[in-house]
Amino acid sequence: MLDNQNTRHTLLQKLQKAETEDCWDDFVKYYEGYIYVVIRNFNIKAEDSEELLQDVLVKVWKNISSYDYDKDKCRFRTWLCVVIRNTVYNFLGKKSSRNSKQNVCYDDVLEKLNLISDSEIDKISEREWQNYVANMAWENIKGDFSELSRNIFETAMDEDISNVEIAQKYDVAESSVRVYKMRVRKAVYKEIVRLNNELGG
Repeated sequence: MLDNQNTRHTLLQKLQKAETEDCWDDFVKYYEGYIYVVIRNFNIKAEDSEELLQDVLVKVWKNISSYDYDKDKCRFRTWLCVVIRNTVYNFLGKKSSRNSKQNVCYDDVLEKLNLISDSEIDKISEREWQNYVANMAWENIKGDFSELSRNIFETAMDEDISNVEIAQKYDVAESSVRVYKMRVRKAVYKEIVRLNNELGG
């Protein structure tokens, strides 16, 4: 886990200055899952997504020095999503041109990618980032809670189920369900804020 002094901005600065390999390792650790999710969001098959993930990481490594950090103008994740989209587009363009008769699906995805505006890229980057960080936050803190707390929270998140039904399912009072959910939500929110300060924004 990154410490409080090692913010995302600092990590980017270190990457841009190529200070240490550890910075790149941290970047890959925290961002490769997000990159993969965005690639899949562009309707890319799993077998192509792994190859594209590596291509995107190489492009980021080569171009990180050209990124100008200014969260009011262009958040890093928006810049990253543009890199992802362009990488996917070039990849599919090569696949499509090799055998146009067999690659109709590539042409369809290429056409859809062509129609994605910058504002849509920003929306995709934001939506996927929120989901990604929420999942990361829960993975980071769920070990701090009892099995019952985890089960109640995950059931509430995964199923369309009332507090009464959750109370019956786990044989606890309905008021206890509310308390468990509130405690976990507060902790998840706090961890999301921490992660966004270090990795996002």
